[in-house]
Amino acid sequence: MLKSLTVGGFKNLRTTRLRFDHPSIAVISPNNYGKSNLLEALDFATDFISASPKQRANMMSWVDAIPLTPELANEPFSFEMELDAPELGEYRFIHYGFSFLWYRDDKAGQQIVDETLEMRPTESVRYTSYLKRSLGKYRKGKSTNAFRSIVLEPSVLALDLLFSVDDLEYGPAVQCIRQFEYRVCSTLDVRNQFQPIPFRIADEDDSHIRFDDEDISRALYQLRELYPDRYLAFEDAVYSLFPEFTSIHIHAHELSLSANDRSLFSMVENAQANPVPFHLKDKVYRVTLTSEYLNQPVNLSAMSTGTKRIFWLLTNIFIASCNQVSCIGVEELETSIHPRMLKELLEIISDTLEQTCLIISSHSPYLVQYLKPDQLYAGGCPQPGIAQFFQISPGKVKKLIAAARVYGLSVGEYLFELMCGPESSMNLLRNYLEDV
Repeated sequence: MLKSLTVGGFKNLRTTRLRFDHPSIAVISPNNYGKSNLLEALDFATDFISASPKQRANMMSWVDAIPLTPELANEPFSFEMELDAPELGEYRFIHYGFSFLWYRDDKAGQQIVDETLEMRPTESVRYTSYLKRSLGKYRKGKSTNAFRSIVLEPSVLALDLLFSVDDLEYGPAVQCIRQFEYRVCSTLDVRNQFQPIPFRIADEDDSHIRFDDEDISRALYQLRELYPDRYLAFEDAVYSLFPEFTSIHIHAHELSLSANDRSLFSMVENAQANPVPFHLKDKVYRVTLTSEYLNQPVNLSAMSTGTKRIFWLLTNIFIASCNQVSCIGVEELETSIHPRMLKELLEIISDTLEQTCLIISSHSPYLVQYLKPDQLYAGGCPQPGIAQFFQISPGKVKKLIAAARVYGLSVGEYLFELMCGPESSMNLLRNYLEDV
């Protein structure tokens, strides 16, 4: 179970800590503040952990992500996670993190400069450190206080090497970190996801459903075939949101030639044919909907933008639940979706994800009304051009609600008034926020 995520030093993002006391949280701010950068930074960090040393070297010089604001120009990229794995006993609570310097002209950057690995059996005691990266030392477990030497190159994480240590006592904890998965739904225009893609390599794995598949119809077909119970739950969710839909049909059409027609080829007339180096899987998937308001079934691709986005979101949410993704980010959930439908959609998403945490980015005061104030992280950095998000302090919720009522506003409307106002409004907002 995910306890917290901390990330910073990415584009205009200053260190922000997200705590998952609730499985669903929302980061809110006006447009062009940095919500997307936060979701992207988390995606970048988890990709960095699973990348090879060569890939990491390239990632540490990714120009698009290097902070350009003067206040953050020398900030390293940093990432931390806290996990709760009850089955690990003495190593149940895990705190892992790393930081690296971005590429610099003086060649002093593009290297991992810190890495942390701490664990503890309960939250009532302090973390015990098992890694001292700066000293090149690690500890094999609780059975000894001695630290061993470990040689780490600038693009190598200790996780890469600890995973292969035979007598490591906390191997399952390292595996838990490496298996952490974060996925983000960042597409705002989903029209392309509903266009059929007939050609794929024939041996492409169909036993695993890909998150955010570029062909939603294919993803739904795989969901139905591989996880029929989850697919039925998906249909129930759709019917709940769209009572006028009476049935959903998924069709798979083979377009391929016979095996004999495509197994051999020749570029020269009358020459002996050669085996085809790879085969294409020529199959088209299509989803049609039957509605009590229509006189015939209609292709899903012909439905409204909002309907397609809801199908896209629900498909990815159910795929994430099947693949046991640890955390999902959804950018601007409210885009193309009627405010009255947001509440039910949020409830469906929360019920479906179960153990998966959800981060929603939003610039809508309407979405806020369906969440508790302490589920909100507001953009509260007083310095222009820098994004930093702070949780609404649980101890200040009553004062926040009372202040909003004085002005005849909802909590969401009041928060956005403060975030969009002058410096004095931002100072007032800070009174309702916790520190990082």
